Amino acid sequence: MKKKYVFISNMAAPYQVKLCDSLQEFLDTEFWFYEYIEKGRPEWWKIPLGNKCKIMRLSVRVPKLGYISFGVIYELFKFKPDVILFGGFMPWHWLLMRIAKLLKVKVAFMSEPLRYKSTEIASNENSSIKMKIIRKMCSGADLYIGMGEVAAKQFIEEIGFPVEKVEIGKYPQDIEEYYNHPLRYKKQGNTFRILFANRLVDRYQPLFALEVFEKLLAKYPNIELYMNNDGPLKEACINYISNSKLNNVHFLDKIDSWNNMHLIYKKSDILILPANYSNGNGTIIEARASGMGVVISTKINHIDKHSIHGENCFICSLNIDEFVNAVSEYIENPDKLIEHGKLSRKLVEDRKNSYTAKAYYDAFRKHKLLN
Repeated sequence: MKKKYVFISNMAAPYQVKLCDSLQEFLDTEFWFYEYIEKGRPEWWKIPLGNKCKIMRLSVRVPKLGYISFGVIYELFKFKPDVILFGGFMPWHWLLMRIAKLLKVKVAFMSEPLRYKSTEIASNENSSIKMKIIRKMCSGADLYIGMGEVAAKQFIEEIGFPVEKVEIGKYPQDIEEYYNHPLRYKKQGNTFRILFANRLVDRYQPLFALEVFEKLLAKYPNIELYMNNDGPLKEACINYISNSKLNNVHFLDKIDSWNNMHLIYKKSDILILPANYSNGNGTIIEARASGMGVVISTKINHIDKHSIHGENCFICSLNIDEFVNAVSEYIENPDKLIEHGKLSRKLVEDRKNSYTAKAYYDAFRKHKLLN
């Protein structure tokens, strides 16, 4: 009989729902969420949950404290899991951990790197009280999964979790369909479509991307830019486009479902992401699986394994001209799109959900959560 595993997290992100399906091969898995989608996410993020994922009843989000759900207590006694993985270090999860321990359930926490400011990692120097609270609150867990090396290092060096209980995890990615896209066979003079796939927020720098596009448009009048339609900087982007009289900029406001989102990548040639901070962005994995050209900044964590500058992407400092020159490399030398696309697909093969599900199962076994 398979062991029972439940993951408890903030919202039913589509890639989490898809991962739940893949985990069924190894564990009797359920994913429980506090809400369907968070504020600011598009409605098309809602996908059918099936019978293994659910939105918990009596859930509420409390400022500065996170989520609370009294419905989850009933679900715990009903499902009787062997392992619980909590997404995030929230006070409510501390209480649930205490209940789980009374029921002899193994407990793990999972988190991205904790931030002090939007682009700065929290540490004992800038967030000593926060680090102490988390260490004391969550010290009874059996496993801590850091989403990437930066998070795992922070867990050990700044929070003080035991090194033998810390594991590096990876984000789920719904990329199987992207592998069916054709590689980008282009010629000089063709229309090249540049994609800014990330939300329009400060850390991803959409206005920087528009500056890059403005310079490129002066060199290549028939190129196009497609931009994410959501985020607080959309109005600023609209104003920039209007003031600079930019042609060929399109917002992605016609996506009708998560399962059709991959078609945006299929129709695009080059991903651009001039982030000033990212913990290893999913759009990069999606672009690689699709076989696109990729131009990204040096400020993105956990890309070393699948990013080789000049061989399957261009990695630039946050300099407008560097980004312009990198995108121009693809436009002037279209064969690079084929070369880069082929290598990228090989390098992100292990980010398919079948591999990710096995990695979580192996981590639970390694740390004896399934005994």
